[in-house]
Amino acid sequence: MMVDELDLKILHELYRDGRAAFADIARKLGVSENTVRFRYKRMLEKGVIRRITVLVDHTKLGLNNSAALMLKIEPTEIQHVLEELKAMREVYNIYQLSGDYDAIAVVVGRDLDHIREIVENVKKIKGVSAVNTLITLRVVKTENRYDI
Repeated sequence: MMVDELDLKILHELYRDGRAAFADIARKLGVSENTVRFRYKRMLEKGVIRRITVLVDHTKLGLNNSAALMLKIEPTEIQHVLEELKAMREVYNIYQLSGDYDAIAVVVGRDLDHIREIVENVKKIKGVSAVNTLITLRVVKTENRYDI
């Protein structure tokens, strides 16, 4: 599905405030509320908007540490490992890579002991041949969106 300029403007408004009322968005963009509602529903059905969720500050939940786990995975087990990682609640993001590592998993934990436990659990996944753990020193930028 191709999005047009109006769709992008609607998405931009939703990025700014995901709770914005369709009527308010319509007023800002100079279109009808029904137009915004229709466009929103279409983008949701077509997968442009993947899901509606809340963005949480993990530190406010006591998850004060994070790490990037650089994974080497046996070629025949890549899909299995990725599925196991997806099922782990501490895994925040997963990216399959090209190059020296096959995937990176970003994890969050209460403290460094919790991060160590997560790393040990990842190492136990069948097909994981190596894990290089990079502890986060400081979060400089974290976004859940692409600025459009």
